[in-house]
Amino acid sequence: MNARFLLIPALAAFPAIAHADSLRSAEVTKVVNDVQLYQTAAGGHPANIGDKLSGNTSLHTGRQSRAELVFQDNTLTRVGANSIFSFRSGTRDLEIGQGTLLLQVPKNAGGATIRTATVTAAITGTTTMLEYSPNQWVKFLTLEGVAKLSIKGRKGTTDVPAGHMVVMDPNAQTIPAPIIINLAKLVATSRLAGRSKFGPLPPKAEALINQSVTQQTQERSDGSLLPANVIIQGPGGRGPGQHIFPFIPSSVARLNDNQYYYTAP
Repeated sequence: MNARFLLIPALAAFPAIAHADSLRSAEVTKVVNDVQLYQTAAGGHPANIGDKLSGNTSLHTGRQSRAELVFQDNTLTRVGANSIFSFRSGTRDLEIGQGTLLLQVPKNAGGATIRTATVTAAITGTTTMLEYSPNQWVKFLTLEGVAKLSIKGRKGTTDVPAGHMVVMDPNAQTIPAPIIINLAKLVATSRLAGRSKFGPLPPKAEALINQSVTQQTQERSDGSLLPANVIIQGPGGRGPGQHIFPFIPSSVARLNDNQYYYTAP
């Protein structure tokens, strides 16, 4: 299955998230193709717009399928194809068993955590994307704001600012340095962040993402960022046009080309 990344730190390390109002339920706002809801000890049934996802329910998407959910505090979640998504009721913990996820947390919502089996991401008023394939790879990127990644059971976090991405083995013991991606191309081609499938993100998030794109454009113009001109198609490739040319800071003389690739979820 095509699956991807998600990261989230322990609550003890991020007390501000723990004190936020908990997530109680999410409403299904968009359904594309095969989307199923599964409840504990019960079989799945097709998801419909208006259905509620609670703490004992998980959402599964099939091939070429997607879904959008909105929580009671307007936290927005978009789930890509071949994904398994759930959350812990009474917390602000979101879980992805596999697949792709876009998470947009409003600035006043108190944040959230995204969890895979091994990697965790702390989100506070930020728009992020994650792709997770168990035992294969994790890809995590930030569209606006700053997110923090950590590895389960290990101390320390890694900041991932807007326009940056981490690609790593989900079983790794360290988090590699984030790389810089072409944010404008990501937004133009992504099935979760782009407008072709879901429509625009909330206006405040769109404005902040546009600011990040404008800043990258300026940095390219003044020579602070140079195109890497390297594309390595990973297992998550979805065909031509989905690949994001990364950038290299001009202050860096030489980098390992193999670090610089991205496939838009």
